[in-house]
Amino acid sequence: MHAVLPIWLVPLSLTVLFWAAAIVWPSVDDGVSYQLRLVVLALVRFSAATAATLLVWLAYFIWLFVAGDV
Repeated sequence: MHAVLPIWLVPLSLTVLFWAAAIVWPSVDDGVSYQLRLVVLALVRFSAATAATLLVWLAYFIWLFVAGDV
């Protein structure tokens, strides 16, 4: 007997993965007192995680619509 997982676990798992990577991804500290570079890199990581999350959920809802489940 096979265990069938709900399809919504795929985008949810990818969302958790993207945000975990954005949060724990190491940032380089050059010892510079003015940390603008670190702020910019953090904004880029969070923007990328947001964009990836939106794209994954958009693909999921498009798939639901095409499959006729909505």
